[in-house]
Amino acid sequence: MTNIFLFAAAYNCKSGLHLHSIRMDKHAGTKHKTITFTWDIDENLIQELPEETLGERVLKCRKSMKLNMKELAKLCNISPFTIKNIESGLTYPNISTVKKLSEVFDVSIEYLMQINDLPEDTPGQIIKKYRLLKGLSQHDLARLCNIHQSTIKDYEDGSIKCFKGPTVEAMYKVLDYTPK
Repeated sequence: MTNIFLFAAAYNCKSGLHLHSIRMDKHAGTKHKTITFTWDIDENLIQELPEETLGERVLKCRKSMKLNMKELAKLCNISPFTIKNIESGLTYPNISTVKKLSEVFDVSIEYLMQINDLPEDTPGQIIKKYRLLKGLSQHDLARLCNIHQSTIKDYEDGSIKCFKGPTVEAMYKVLDYTPK
């Protein structure tokens, strides 16, 4: 025999969460209980969420789509733990994860990563910015330019400061960047 306890209520608090129901099922023949919570977040509060970091932007997008971490993780084929760490700022995802998130949220990579705010003062900064705009990893760009990935890394971290030459020109061409 299955016992179902259903409790319905409305709850308001500063966060704007409204608890609709708590359902507790005791499955026949088992010793465990399942408790399910559902709630809505006031749309105005979602719009007021901060967007200073990548994690905050991911959280805002997830809440706007009314997804929990587990649902988002499944859509992106990553773990809920990864979503939690991204949102809390403990993990900075690789570009392939950001691409998946941008596709699920139907937003640009530029928005999630705030790429347009990145400087373009050195070749390394230019390469990194335009690589991210194209959604390429260092490995992807290296493969497309037929150079070693460490060369891309060295440009981006400032170890190589060369403004001209065939390597820089090859990267700029793949990235559709025209020097000013």
